Amino acid sequence: MKLIYQKKAKLVGRIDKGLLWLLNIEDDWIHDQYGDSYIYYGEIHSSKDPFHPVSTSITGYFQDGESGKWIRVIKGVAEFDLHNLNSSWEDTIENLVSFKWVTGVYKKYRKSL
Repeated sequence: MKLIYQKKAKLVGRIDKGLLWLLNIEDDWIHDQYGDSYIYYGEIHSSKDPFHPVSTSITGYFQDGESGKWIRVIKGVAEFDLHNLNSSWEDTIENLVSFKWVTGVYKKYRKSL
């Protein structure tokens, strides 16, 4: 099976939980029948590692297909602010991504007695 870096998916969650779970686009969400849930259709993009095409425990960034906004997903779960959902979404992926450069070799030597 070929591993991939992005796929169509959906984020779903109950309004009162503060969490959204990543599901495959064709999977059913039991709360589809009720009005007490959030459902976002879009694409998940892996941060670094490729994933199996039906995997849902992905760490990366999800882009909502309707608004184009982005949210960070860690192991298939995105957290959002219960009181202000919009503050959890970013207009561009650059606002979510951070880079860390490590330069040189750092060694700590213990002084002998």
